[in-house]
Amino acid sequence: MRRTLTKILKFIFTRIMAPFVRLVHGELSAFYKSQKPKFSKVYWQQKWAEWQANRSRSDYRFLFRIFYKLALFGVLLLVLFYFAIYSGFLGGMPSAKELKSVHNNTASEVYAAGGELLGRYYIQDRTNVKYEHISPAAVQALVATEDARFYEHSGIDARSLARVFIKSLLLQNESSGGGSTLSQQLAKNLYPRKDYWLWDMPVNKLREMIIARKLEGIYSKEQILELYLNTVPMGGNLYGIERASRRFFNTSADSLKTEEAAVLIGMLKATTTYNPRLNLEKSKMRRNVVLSQMAKYNFLPEAKADSLKQLPLKLKYTYTTHNDGLAPTSENICARNLWPGQQNKRSQVETTITCTKTG
Repeated sequence: MRRTLTKILKFIFTRIMAPFVRLVHGELSAFYKSQKPKFSKVYWQQKWAEWQANRSRSDYRFLFRIFYKLALFGVLLLVLFYFAIYSGFLGGMPSAKELKSVHNNTASEVYAAGGELLGRYYIQDRTNVKYEHISPAAVQALVATEDARFYEHSGIDARSLARVFIKSLLLQNESSGGGSTLSQQLAKNLYPRKDYWLWDMPVNKLREMIIARKLEGIYSKEQILELYLNTVPMGGNLYGIERASRRFFNTSADSLKTEEAAVLIGMLKATTTYNPRLNLEKSKMRRNVVLSQMAKYNFLPEAKADSLKQLPLKLKYTYTTHNDGLAPTSENICARNLWPGQQNKRSQVETTITCTKTG
């Protein structure tokens, strides 16, 4: 057996590998010999002298040829990079059929015959709502804050990308804002980013752009907003505008007031930093930024925005878990009162405490 294996390996190396190596070596040697003069200092000195001699006649063909070849090479790399992502070679790409059947994990709700809620059971605390059951103020606050040209682009905002490239990358101005549209953010929420080492950011960004364009081709603008507001994480295992409305203001998504919608939309930038229950003052400042954006893009009169900014931030915080309802999964549940260190701000925050005992 060993002798047979030795003969096979010897045949592979002598009859296949050795001729192939000689062929490659010969081709590379010939190429190197033909290009060797271009790697010498004398060659480039000669080219520089030719360019200096012809400079009076504005002959820039030498430099033009170099930049032209570099540009073609760069374009070729970008095209190959695009098709590698589009084809799923660098990670699975959702098909049109999959995007058409997008659905979110929602809580299961059990009701009694009389309509009483017996209990909610979930891994992700989410309740989907239709676009018409979402407060217009929430939609307007979202568009004004996250993507002012949402109704004008098809998933990719060229102006925002140009601003990010010039201000953020070239001028290193971190306050210039991001370039992701709501469609791209939805793509990121539906298909979380993956780790690609050094290529992490360009691969994920381009992947989200491709998915965003596909989403825009399948869904209307209102449907994209509906998907986004049902998908967006609001901190912890809380998802979507409906459950956030219930938790922080004890109301439904279609009954949100303008100032309440501004608080929830403001949280999207950083769900912990701008959580009104954890950081009251920061949340209020962020709410006022959202109101300013709404006035800037004519979703709200300037005077109305100014008056809403003066209002104290009032919560009707109602924390519900699997244990709530007539058929909970444990003995009792009692929502927490104001968190430690915030007792002195009780006048600024109105908190509803829900306590249910079972047994």
